[in-house]
Amino acid sequence: MNKTLLAAGLTFPLLLAGCQTAPKAPADHDVTGTITGEWREGAKLRLNLVGVGFPTTVTSTSNLKQNVSAGEEGWTFGVDLPAYPNLAGVYQIAAFDDTSGDATYDPGEQFARNTLYLVFSPATTEVGPWTWGPVTIPKMNVERGWNLYDSSEDLGAAKPRSVTKVTSYNLHRGKTEQ
Repeated sequence: MNKTLLAAGLTFPLLLAGCQTAPKAPADHDVTGTITGEWREGAKLRLNLVGVGFPTTVTSTSNLKQNVSAGEEGWTFGVDLPAYPNLAGVYQIAAFDDTSGDATYDPGEQFARNTLYLVFSPATTEVGPWTWGPVTIPKMNVERGWNLYDSSEDLGAAKPRSVTKVTSYNLHRGKTEQ
């Protein structure tokens, strides 16, 4: 075999390996938290960004950069938000057990979410109200970019608040949730 071809054949895979980056630790992502609750043995948890936007389009994507790590106390996770999602709207990060192995949430797969909503706006403005399933998001003032709204608290001067990094976005799955 030609020495040049042999050298090229050995070098190319090494170059490709050098281009790959290690996954980020959960704490290095835009949104971090824990996932607790009752899951099946051997659950394969992934994260999904689900939401509704203007005018009333529903979006669901699980192809975000993410890291879900199992531990003794449950799971820790980190996920990166898109700089500009497809829609201005109200979103949540949900964890789901990817039983089908296709990296996409399928109806019937167990999931967990919380009372925290991520509101994306391309401009500082007033948005809402929106109804999303059993939840109504009230009219609120938001800053340009990502904002965090906790639906368990009253709106106020600092609620929702503009965010670039969200910690303690904790998700829990109880017995009654599907």
